[in-house]
Amino acid sequence: MAKNICCLALLLLATPLLADTRLSELLAGTDDTPALSGLQVSTMERGVLNQSLAFGFAQLTDAGTVPLRIDHKLRVASISKLVVAIGVMQLVEGSALDLDHDVSDYLGWELRNPAYRDEAITLRQLLSHTSSVRDGPRYFIAAGEGELRDFFDPVSRFWDAGSHFASEPDQTPGEYFSYSNLNFGLLATVIERVSGQRFDQYMANQVLEPLGISARFDPCTIPPAQLAAGFRKRPSDGVWMPEGPWVAQVDGGQPTCFYGMRDPEQAQRFLSDYEIASNASLFSPQGGLRASADELLQVLRMLAAGGSLNGRRILGQDAVAAMLEPQWTLNAQGSNGVSAGEAEPGGPTDGLMTSYGLSVHRIDMGDYGFDSGPRLLLGHLGEAYGVLSHALFDPVTGDGIATIITGTADDPAASPLGHSPLYRIEEEILRWWLSR
Repeated sequence: MAKNICCLALLLLATPLLADTRLSELLAGTDDTPALSGLQVSTMERGVLNQSLAFGFAQLTDAGTVPLRIDHKLRVASISKLVVAIGVMQLVEGSALDLDHDVSDYLGWELRNPAYRDEAITLRQLLSHTSSVRDGPRYFIAAGEGELRDFFDPVSRFWDAGSHFASEPDQTPGEYFSYSNLNFGLLATVIERVSGQRFDQYMANQVLEPLGISARFDPCTIPPAQLAAGFRKRPSDGVWMPEGPWVAQVDGGQPTCFYGMRDPEQAQRFLSDYEIASNASLFSPQGGLRASADELLQVLRMLAAGGSLNGRRILGQDAVAAMLEPQWTLNAQGSNGVSAGEAEPGGPTDGLMTSYGLSVHRIDMGDYGFDSGPRLLLGHLGEAYGVLSHALFDPVTGDGIATIITGTADDPAASPLGHSPLYRIEEEILRWWLSR
């Protein structure tokens, strides 16, 4: 705890005007929540940015601790999916894609679940996690190891005994929700084949730059001084040590440019021969966006404004409306989907996902146990490599919050349960925002 207090004091001296008592308490750790390595929080009111806060540290180096700034970028995990959906919807608006067309025609090879051979799989189903595609033991193929279609080829070593498809009864494409990262490897590959651009470049040129942000899916294009690492107090053996040292999990030092490539020069040589639409999963479309909380808030501002930002049209109002409206809702029997997200059903995260749009998590705050504030929040949650993130807004008022927790000193699932399926630390930050 002494180390946490030291780092907290360092940050508060460096950014005295950004200090907030409750968030400072959460950074240091409470009886109910673990200490945090760092925290970015950005909020908006009526669609306008009104507060940006940063606490903790971004990197631990031989030269000392690098304080976390509001402009540091982190791997924001599954909020990346929300941004990918914007890229897909731009192509839908341009008539290059149709949400309800057989995705096989866009991929250039047949994608069919063997258990539902007569049912086409569509972009709408991929975006809403109702496609019957499953992650299996892995959901990306590293650079140079194969093509994305190998996941769905019975003679490939990536077939994994057919585990990338649902085989259970009553899980027909379009009917059953099961959260799957592999959906977004497929979507990124479709983007490449239709646009003729590499996924990371398409997203930079058509989505991120028009939004006025320098977030990127390739961390090796981001100046190292702008990257913050994800942390845990958990060494490589997987055992949590709350009183031990912080251990960087991702982007500590030289980042991995994409799956299978850490060295930037080696990565550039590989990319010079990369075949467009062969395997866009290596760019981590499901979780690899590096962005700051302020940049995530720009995405929310655009959605809250019906597709425009700072006078520039990013998406049409109809496309935004399609993203935000429910594409799947858990039925009263709970029989048409898995509400626990990526966790095992039957645990404390049951009820985490009960309504979902086109890569938009729709949260009923009453069901989450919040008795005041907005009834509905739209956006997405993320968790990977120590990072916990959320980007959520109220579609009625245009108020919103983007949060990136850079890491926790103990397993966040070990904290006392609150009243929602969220980790307790996430619940406490939302409570802080709603109290304001």
